[in-house]
Amino acid sequence: MSEDILATEKDREEMTVKLFDDFKFMAISFIPQELASLIGNGYTSGLVVNIGASYTSVVPIYKMSILRHYTRVIPMGGRDVTAALRELLRLQNQFYSPDDLTFAIVDEVKREHARVADSLQQAQTMTVEDIEVDMPDYQTLKLGRERYLCTEILFRTTLAGRTHPGVLDTIEDVLNNMKSHRGPSGLSRDQYDEISKKILLSGAGTMLPNLKERVEAELRVAKFDGKVLAPPERRSIAWMGGSIMGGIEGMVAWTTLEEYESHGPSIVHARCY
Repeated sequence: MSEDILATEKDREEMTVKLFDDFKFMAISFIPQELASLIGNGYTSGLVVNIGASYTSVVPIYKMSILRHYTRVIPMGGRDVTAALRELLRLQNQFYSPDDLTFAIVDEVKREHARVADSLQQAQTMTVEDIEVDMPDYQTLKLGRERYLCTEILFRTTLAGRTHPGVLDTIEDVLNNMKSHRGPSGLSRDQYDEISKKILLSGAGTMLPNLKERVEAELRVAKFDGKVLAPPERRSIAWMGGSIMGGIEGMVAWTTLEEYESHGPSIVHARCY
């Protein structure tokens, strides 16, 4: 079962009880989404940047082991981009209602039309031809520069009134921390190189056009030369990786029903990544 990188031991134990007692599973294993995404792309080491609905994680993995002391999570994801687009439209007096249906509609508009500019300056100054989007209530929504501006909050969170670093700053922070701890008490040079040379984008929030190119360009400016990977199936690559891991004998450490009944739900922690 895929697991949120923010999941606590209590979360895992509660899910273990539910799966064994309520759903009668015979064996279970918890696999972090970021690890499953990496495996789904055919690697066991790399830096996974996962943009989900409500948070973004930057997770270094070496030979299937998650380096949690270097992992960073920021409370911003795809829903925040949707909220930014809705606010931009509200400021234009085009389209706004606080109900959930409206948020869902704007989210669909974002999925279809939002883009990532090459830079914040370009997003703020570029000339964009308006496009018209037909709404379910037969109104017409005009979209111009807003479809680029809404995604900038991923890079400059202050645009959304936040104080935490953006996605690129977080990637650079993780890479710099790993690099500064190379040596006898930290990562070897080979370990660092193995992780940093592959930067994998995963999650629905990474489907934005030009995101890969923006990340690559800004990392080059910061003197990082890792290859940014953005497989077409990255929206569901964690599911694919989990299927691969579950199908290869010996790749996943399972907790059986018998072990659960003998030792209780805490036994599951010994078999997790």
